[in-house]
Amino acid sequence: MKLKSILVLLSILAIAGVVFLLMKPKTEQEPTAYQPLIWDFNMDALKNIEIILPRMADTQGAPNHQSWVLHDDRYFYFDVPGGTKVDMERWGGGVPLILSGPSAARVIFKNLPDSELAQYGFTQPSMVINLALNDTAEYHIQVGNSTPSGSDYYIKLVDKTDVYTVDKSWFEVVSGLVTNPPYQKAKIAVQSIAFMPATPTVNQPVTILAKVANTGILANTKPVDIILKVQGDTIETQQVTLAGGASETLSFSIPGKAAGTYSININGTLAKLVIQ
Repeated sequence: MKLKSILVLLSILAIAGVVFLLMKPKTEQEPTAYQPLIWDFNMDALKNIEIILPRMADTQGAPNHQSWVLHDDRYFYFDVPGGTKVDMERWGGGVPLILSGPSAARVIFKNLPDSELAQYGFTQPSMVINLALNDTAEYHIQVGNSTPSGSDYYIKLVDKTDVYTVDKSWFEVVSGLVTNPPYQKAKIAVQSIAFMPATPTVNQPVTILAKVANTGILANTKPVDIILKVQGDTIETQQVTLAGGASETLSFSIPGKAAGTYSININGTLAKLVIQ
């Protein structure tokens, strides 16, 4: 009788175990012992980049997308009519490198069904990346939600069913290309120097006109000193703040001088003042 009861109990436990395994929800895979590349290509083959942040409002002053194209000079430019070259201090070779193949923090799922994409944020991605190579190959990437710990983001290739996580810092660098585009910084330079009158006479006061321009895209937030030197001596200093692409003509005055040729230096731009 006791043996019969034990056998019945074992049978119940076996059935319960089978049911549990069948009903058990999917769980994430254990962290891999190595960090595989989610995709991989030679960064020198990259020719077009588009990054979209679908969850961010798209406004004229702060668009939720940016794109860049490689020109014949091997520099990336903003892919808009008349687009300017990127700021190489920020771009360098780093941006193409991190886009050419990030390492997975974890392999989450192999062959994730479409019905489960939403729980990882892929039905409304936080970021979409489209990459085109010079051999016509293309990569389309979706970045979903952040992980519960907040240290990583779920990521997958659009045409693949494998899901990975990528480090939060990678996400922040790439999304930052949209939220803080790599425009060329302010570059203030003196473009030309002119004299009024053009040929002054002895002891005649002279007005020196200096055209100053910002050849960058961004405005200079801190005023820049524009320094007039005559024969190496500092005569006057003025300050300018210019929007990207803007210019301004500054006026300096010097008293009349004896006949001769005088060297004029304004922030490294040189000219000769001849007094007859």
